[in-house]
Amino acid sequence: MPYSKDILDLKRHILRAAESSQSYFDLNRLIVDVRKVNDSEIPYSGLGARSPNDYFPSIKIIGSQLRTKNSNTTTYNNIDTAFTLGGRYSSNIITSEVPFFVSGMSYGSLKLPAKIALHLALNRLAKDGIRVVMNTGEGGALPWELYGSKESWSNVSKKRHENIINYADRLLKEHGLDSIDRDNLFCRLYPIITQYASGRFWKDPSYLLNADGIEIKIGQGAKIGHGGLLPGPKVTDLVAENRGIPSYKAAHSPSRHLDILGPEDLVAKILELREITDWRTPIIVKVGCSRIYDDIEIILKSYADAASIDGFVGGTGAAPWELRDIIGINTIPSLKPSREAIDNYYSNEERDEFRLIVHGSVWDSERIAKCIALGANGVGIGTGFLLSMGCTLVQDCYTNACPAGLTGSYEKLDIQTSVNGIVNYVKGTLLELKNIAGSLGRKSIHDLRKEDLVATDELTSMICGLPLVDGQTFNGSINEVVKRVIDKRRT
Repeated sequence: MPYSKDILDLKRHILRAAESSQSYFDLNRLIVDVRKVNDSEIPYSGLGARSPNDYFPSIKIIGSQLRTKNSNTTTYNNIDTAFTLGGRYSSNIITSEVPFFVSGMSYGSLKLPAKIALHLALNRLAKDGIRVVMNTGEGGALPWELYGSKESWSNVSKKRHENIINYADRLLKEHGLDSIDRDNLFCRLYPIITQYASGRFWKDPSYLLNADGIEIKIGQGAKIGHGGLLPGPKVTDLVAENRGIPSYKAAHSPSRHLDILGPEDLVAKILELREITDWRTPIIVKVGCSRIYDDIEIILKSYADAASIDGFVGGTGAAPWELRDIIGINTIPSLKPSREAIDNYYSNEERDEFRLIVHGSVWDSERIAKCIALGANGVGIGTGFLLSMGCTLVQDCYTNACPAGLTGSYEKLDIQTSVNGIVNYVKGTLLELKNIAGSLGRKSIHDLRKEDLVATDELTSMICGLPLVDGQTFNGSINEVVKRVIDKRRT
């Protein structure tokens, strides 16, 4: 809808004021402010924040050709890229052949055909020997995700079995997918992590008991301290039934867990989940990157198997523009304090299987490799998988008008094309990671170190603790300048 003459006049006045005072102004932010004046509502947007610098381009991967010997690696096919999660306090261990997985994107935020495409693609990859972990997101799991194994089906009563099949049939019928083979659909060959978020959008104990892992979502990078939102038009009858909420009313997650108000409550919650799952299931705690050193320190002491940190530029289905763009820190700057907190903790403790997982503005092999070299054990990817299915980055994820058919207009999405795109994306990224590690003489992707990286500007050098291209560090450059000034004064 076009802006009225009054709104356009206001916008012009704001621009003139900013220009006359020689102040920096962002046209997008001004338009947001004008929209607020127009309808008194805070505009929402999908995907991640616009950051002037996410630091990834300012980091380069380097190799050693003459200075040191390379390993005896003659083929890159045998490079180890496996990722494991669990074993610190859980008896079960999740294994994956890739160090990246599908970040939480729930049914409701994504339409059903997109969720089915992810499910079928990960099954096909698993048959090819490439298991990829998937996070359900906070909106509850779909029937074939929870009951996709023979063991899970065997524990279901006859009446419950009928209810599950009935709900699955209604889901498929609503989306014109009746022809999908049920036996093929009710088969899950990949590991799944269910999200224990503040909204508690699940009503079936199997949501926790049938999961391979549980992630307690305290926050996410795009809207730290805000909670989730699924706008009313997207809360269809079947989405509402899956989440246990009223239809066509906005689904708000509280900004915080009502029973996790501090470190002691987090410990109590994790111990509660440990007892429920008989200490079998790996538990992750996810936070948005903000007071990251303190948060990692708390998570380390809370009986969790892993910490999952989500950078300022992490994607989402719906976040207020103002909140998304001003609160939190980027993914790369969060890694240094995270590793420092972990290293300081283990200076007095024996090393165990604690894992650090990173999200936010990571979608390709180069960025994955840089995160691992800076201390991450694994990487969560959301937007990259959406792009592989045809996302066009218009940032209208919170509406029902997605031109790719992923978050709206589901009839536009061709499931088979999306499945092929996901499979190619995973296989191509895996091959690239092996090439990167092999080119550096590494036998495992997890052998990448900070020594394999350099910074191309002083700010990135300071933030990451990386040397500059000439071998100097930011601190070293400053010390040289100070020394020259002192020497000059003495003479």
